[in-house]
Amino acid sequence: MTTFSQALRQLMDEQGVGVRALARQVPCDPGHISHLRNGRKRTSEETATRIDEILGADGRLVALVQTTAEDAGRASSVDCGRVHGSDLDEDDEMQRRRLLQALATLGAASSPAVEAIEHIRDGVDRSIGRDESSLLDEWEETVAEYGYSYILLPPHLLLRDLAADLVAVQRITGRHAGERLPWYRVTGGLAALMAKTLCNLQQPRLARDWWVTAQHAADASRDLDLGLWIRGEQLVHGLYEGRPTAILLRKADRAVGGAPNTVCRGLLHVRTVRAQLLAMEGASGEAAAELRECEEIFNRLPASVTGEVRSIAGWAEDRLRYTEAWVHAHAGDRARLDPAVSRAREILPADDPRVGVQLDLLRAAGHVRAGDTTEGVRHAHAVYEAQPDEHRTVMVTSLARQVADAVPAASRTQPVVAGYRELLASGERRAIT
Repeated sequence: MTTFSQALRQLMDEQGVGVRALARQVPCDPGHISHLRNGRKRTSEETATRIDEILGADGRLVALVQTTAEDAGRASSVDCGRVHGSDLDEDDEMQRRRLLQALATLGAASSPAVEAIEHIRDGVDRSIGRDESSLLDEWEETVAEYGYSYILLPPHLLLRDLAADLVAVQRITGRHAGERLPWYRVTGGLAALMAKTLCNLQQPRLARDWWVTAQHAADASRDLDLGLWIRGEQLVHGLYEGRPTAILLRKADRAVGGAPNTVCRGLLHVRTVRAQLLAMEGASGEAAAELRECEEIFNRLPASVTGEVRSIAGWAEDRLRYTEAWVHAHAGDRARLDPAVSRAREILPADDPRVGVQLDLLRAAGHVRAGDTTEGVRHAHAVYEAQPDEHRTVMVTSLARQVADAVPAASRTQPVVAGYRELLASGERRAIT
């Protein structure tokens, strides 16, 4: 009976299709096609279907693979193990090629030269006994470094590096079936950063799927702090995207209720967002009470967490003062708003490209709600106009719009207000570039 390799060789010869040309269309490594052609490897039904389509074999190659699989099922357990392993290797190779093509589309480094250099380094690492399990600490550090990069880099630049690292971690995690929990933690952190970056690029639908992935990875890692932090981040972005506060509040309540007697960065994050949501609902008394609870949790956190001002991975005092400013801004309480903003400004690094602007816009909105419409709108106009386009994230723009929304109906025809609304309307939807 004709075998898959014989049929493949015949079809390729008849059509004049070379090994490399076929590999490019599958896509897969040319060496893999060579092994299939010479009968040194068995293929999966998925790959056989793809090759069958390319060569126009009308299902002949797929049928041969199915017959081979039935024969393999009747073979010895040792032989079955070998076939199964080959199929896994092949599927992994196809997945790798697809991921590299996706990275190329995003503009991330995935050229043949870069791939070759990475392959050489992998070989050198193996020769000196450095396996992937020893890289976990380095990947944990990579996630921490992204906590700094997220603050300083424009989102469209961050996106590409995150995509490349998520591909690398996916492959490593797939090869560590017995010790995946710490790799799930790394994946959860990177996936959450990807979701945040997509939110900043005004891509909420894409971000939504990444939030689900991040939460699943965090929960699978059994890291309660990371899981709560991701829930808090998702709530924050839902708040700035204008999702219904009642729905977000229910999610915040469930998260807090699922972590009784817990003191950690993640819980503090969820509770500060809850305070912001309560303020937006007009429940200023409840928001103030929640702020006091947040102060207590903050004071019980270790200095290693509260001292991280430049990273989203930490939880420094500027974030607490930001929440305080938010609550007082929505209440129109200038007496408490201005000191909160000033204190946050003192802690915040001077070169922070976004949070300082957000604080200024919060102050402007609070002043408008307190009755100082002209001065509040003028300040917001100057701040938002000076902000570089690449740092006009969804958070910055959302706060800028809050200033306009706070203007009383009777004052919306004033020239200063009309000019500010024109500035907001001139912004274009940001694409992934």
